[in-house]
Amino acid sequence: MCRWLAYCGPEIRMSTLLHDPEHSLLTQSKHATQSRWVVNGDGVGMGWYDGDPDPGQYRETRAAWNDENVKSLARHIRSGLFLAHVRAVTQGIVSRTNTHPFLMGDWLFQHNGDVGGFKLMQRAIDARLADPWFGDRQGQTDSESLFALAMTYGLQDDPVAGITAMVRSILEIREELGVTEPFMMSTAMTGGDGLWCARFAVGCQAPSLYWGAGLNLCNSDGTTTRLDPSATVVVSEPLDTEQFAWQEVPERSIVRVDTSGVDVQPLVV
Repeated sequence: MCRWLAYCGPEIRMSTLLHDPEHSLLTQSKHATQSRWVVNGDGVGMGWYDGDPDPGQYRETRAAWNDENVKSLARHIRSGLFLAHVRAVTQGIVSRTNTHPFLMGDWLFQHNGDVGGFKLMQRAIDARLADPWFGDRQGQTDSESLFALAMTYGLQDDPVAGITAMVRSILEIREELGVTEPFMMSTAMTGGDGLWCARFAVGCQAPSLYWGAGLNLCNSDGTTTRLDPSATVVVSEPLDTEQFAWQEVPERSIVRVDTSGVDVQPLVV
């Protein structure tokens, strides 16, 4: 599976999280510690907002550690709201269109996990998608279909309802078709105003997910980066070894992050 991070707070260089910490996202692309997939080398992507309502997006199929553009862009782009993702394929081929984060309208979405039985379920999922989201998909992944489902169910207007209906729809289709393979996800999404993240699974343990606010990050060069007290980072796994600074997101939860703080609530289906 994959590793990802999401940031909400005052503007920082993206490299502050992608490259600098002792267990940065780029380090996790080669050596994840809380996933069965130690190496996440099937693509890398970033999405960010910088004052324009349309987010920036960079996606490449090369491994993150072998893409010099990632390091250069991350050093020069400053943003107060961004997502980043390193991919290990579970569904869909290695291609730029299958690389996270995905973009629909002015929303970005990224996913770690697997919709077990996706090939069997794909036709039923497609039947539930509304225009324009059905046609806005560019790739073939289960992740992008989850995004289209959430948009179909009103993610833009009511994120909690959209996320909940997305999960409920997958569970209904699983039951209708007798799918027994696990469904697992950790997701992050944003329309340019704060973050919405979720952790959920059925048939197995959910993928790891943590958040930290006002962090003092330990960097790989021995220095420390102090983030603003209002800055929040949500990650697949912690960016450093300061274990008491990171809060684990409970299974079956939705996380809301904005400049006023963090709110964690149950994902009730």
